[in-house]
Amino acid sequence: MAETVVLDTSAWIALDEKEPGADQVEALLADAWLGQKELHGSFATLTELEYIRTQERDAQQATELLAFVKSQPVKWHHTDDGLCSRAAKLKAAHKLSFADAFIAATERLNATLVHKDPELEALKDVITLELLPPKTGKLA
Repeated sequence: MAETVVLDTSAWIALDEKEPGADQVEALLADAWLGQKELHGSFATLTELEYIRTQERDAQQATELLAFVKSQPVKWHHTDDGLCSRAAKLKAAHKLSFADAFIAATERLNATLVHKDPELEALKDVITLELLPPKTGKLA
């Protein structure tokens, strides 16, 4: 059985911006194309990618990024009662943003959450995390 991985918004941004850790995300995608990894993502990541890229650049580049992301071997998870309940429990117990609670709730797949978001480290005792390196010159 292939290892199950959830890619956080920050992992996709690292790839798109060629930040440290981009090579790790590229390797995960390559493994997924070969059937060696099972990649997942949250609807919240799709939302964050669109608004972040639109704010930082423009709507056309957001559309292009989303097209790329959606062309990858990733199963996208949208809301259902179980996901909402798990996100609510995580948000109630930890200092997380609303989006991060939904992204982290995808751990119900017993997946490793790959990220570079310091806020998610609050979950290190609850879910399996893989921290990508921080941007050069930035504090973690």
